[in-house]
Amino acid sequence: MTEDKNRINRMEDQLIDMRLAVSVLLETVTQHQRNFETMQRNFDTVSTEIRDIRIDMREIRADMQEMRADMLQMQSEVRGLQTENRRILDILQNRNSEDDSLVKK
Repeated sequence: MTEDKNRINRMEDQLIDMRLAVSVLLETVTQHQRNFETMQRNFDTVSTEIRDIRIDMREIRADMQEMRADMLQMQSEVRGLQTENRRILDILQNRNSEDDSLVKK
């Protein structure tokens, strides 16, 4: 009878050990689930930030293209002014040359 009692005690001990093991496994699964949910939230946050950065980059690119177009227009206007200034200077210099030649005669 003691042998049967020992066997029953060992079975009870094994059952307790198995229950503890299952409890630990459930706790581990719960912790992994929390970690997974945290990682998912972080991933969602990073994805949102990347999307926002892409939008910002598109806006910056559009602004840069607009600024480049403005700069090209200004360059064209400056070239036109330079040409006009040269023409005016040429006219003034020719007058001065003519005035000089009249004075020398």
